[in-house]
Amino acid sequence: MNPRRALVRGAAVAGLATATAWALQRTLAQRTRSRPDSDHASDFALPEGKAASFPSHDGGTIATLEYGEGPTIVLLHGVTLSNRTWVKQFHELPEAGFRVVAVDHRGHGDSEAGSSGHSIDNLAADLRTALDALDVHDAVIVGHSMGGIAVQAYVTRHPKHAAEHLRGIVLLSTLYRVRISEMHRLQQLLGLVTDRTPDLGSVLARRDLGLVLARIGFGANPQPSHVELTRQMIAECAPDTSRLAPRALLSLDLTSVLPAITLPTLVICGTYDAITPPGESRRIAELIPGARLELFPKAGHMLMLERAAALDALIVDFAATVGVPPRSPR
Repeated sequence: MNPRRALVRGAAVAGLATATAWALQRTLAQRTRSRPDSDHASDFALPEGKAASFPSHDGGTIATLEYGEGPTIVLLHGVTLSNRTWVKQFHELPEAGFRVVAVDHRGHGDSEAGSSGHSIDNLAADLRTALDALDVHDAVIVGHSMGGIAVQAYVTRHPKHAAEHLRGIVLLSTLYRVRISEMHRLQQLLGLVTDRTPDLGSVLARRDLGLVLARIGFGANPQPSHVELTRQMIAECAPDTSRLAPRALLSLDLTSVLPAITLPTLVICGTYDAITPPGESRRIAELIPGARLELFPKAGHMLMLERAAALDALIVDFAATVGVPPRSPR
């Protein structure tokens, strides 16, 4: 074949493939946007609570937001997300009689990463710093995804400190170990949609493609506004954090230390969770003595949005069982 003709044909095939991919993105995104939705953008504004920032051990900052009065429930979001993850809990749990405190992980939201960067040890150390700075005692802590890893790391690396500050832990849609081969496959997938080192934030900033990828975090029939909120949070995450925070989890393996956890533990996951599959939660519940497992049928990774009312009820019930009842109405 004539080289010039081959080049033209190759360019035509590549162009057709690109056009097909973009058309598919638009179709899938439109399918998500056309679903019924009972929420609106105005529903996702965080309350004007008490915002604070504390120095981390290595020169960074740990940003927190609290709202409400009563016994404390601490909330930790997942990787590349922010405190906006908990917008529904900020509206409901204070109404139920709790002080709600959300912590932005280093490099996420309004927090800044310190000189030692991202690591599992730093997740634990930052959580310890936040609990001390906020004078948290007799609390229940809820960790979602990487936030759940932070909780597991904290209570196993600092067990005495945890026993002095917490009454119970909730591990929500999380992992106890990371299989490196699975992480490589995820990076290869992202490599297909970007022409440089995968940066999840830049990929999610693409309105249609970002919505399609954010949809992976949900189970059956998600509300479009919930998917869009998730897309926005990931897109807003700083590029360095988007690249480095997930890599810090590659060494995760808490198999040997989870049996040492003595705090009452509630493990929660959706049966359609494609990011932290329910098998991981089942294993966590098996490894932690006396842990209770709750599965949400057909729900995905973002349970605090897609199953907010049921999740909040579980958290409130668990708090009562570990001796953290809500504040009595005035």
